Amino acid sequence: MRQAPGKAGYRELVIDPRPVGGLTRAEGSYHTPYGVVSARWVREKGRFRLDVGLPPNTTAQVRVPTAGRKAQVTGDGAVFQGIRGDRATYGVASGRHGFVGYDGEGR
Repeated sequence: MRQAPGKAGYRELVIDPRPVGGLTRAEGSYHTPYGVVSARWVREKGRFRLDVGLPPNTTAQVRVPTAGRKAQVTGDGAVFQGIRGDRATYGVASGRHGFVGYDGEGR
């Protein structure tokens, strides 16, 4: 999770988890001037579940590992922006959002 390139004040963010090796879960949060940004992910049997929380007045580009397919999305307002390589990209506004993708493992 980081500030979007060329932006200031943590109003626009990028959430781009990169699971490696045998790591099966991670979570973190960051206090921005607008509130707490949080992300939590779990991967199991080739599925990758990502839950994101954004404070009011912020947006994020969320990149989900999908093995080149669209992810399943829960919550309102996620806008599919495309697939680049093995990741699907979504634009989201403040609130809670959930994504289920695929990491290519366990198939």
